[in-house]
Amino acid sequence: MADRSSELLRTLEDSGIPGDRQPRTFKEPWQAQAFAMAVELSRAGLFTWREWVERFSAEIGAAPQEPGEDADGAYYRQWLTTLEQMIVERQACAPAEIDDRQADWRQAYLHTPHGQPVELENARRHGHATDLHDDDHDNHHHDHPASHAPVMVSPAIGG
Repeated sequence: MADRSSELLRTLEDSGIPGDRQPRTFKEPWQAQAFAMAVELSRAGLFTWREWVERFSAEIGAAPQEPGEDADGAYYRQWLTTLEQMIVERQACAPAEIDDRQADWRQAYLHTPHGQPVELENARRHGHATDLHDDDHDNHHHDHPASHAPVMVSPAIGG
């Protein structure tokens, strides 16, 4: 993981902001969204890309891949942690807002019919996330193996 991360970080640093030269693939949609959010927040001036690379590198060193975790899972866990920390430090969002949104997405997942896309509206239809209980998971069955299709993000055209 360390060699792959170091190589990617050098590539990102050399190119300024990622996504300008080649399409990237992601195993999960949230990974693409987290990646895009970091790029867009950097472009918007919340932090420089050099700051991002330094902080992300530090997070990789501080929270390495865990036993049983695949390399991509570790990488995007580290990416998301870095993103959340920088957003809070720059006061773009309060920690409680992040926690609330995570709870809302969890409830949306628990209240989404099997086979349907998870939408935040599913949490709202059933009340505030803090009003719902963990035993609601019984309504969402996962008796099948998960299927994962890569998500591809390509550079914007016309910029």
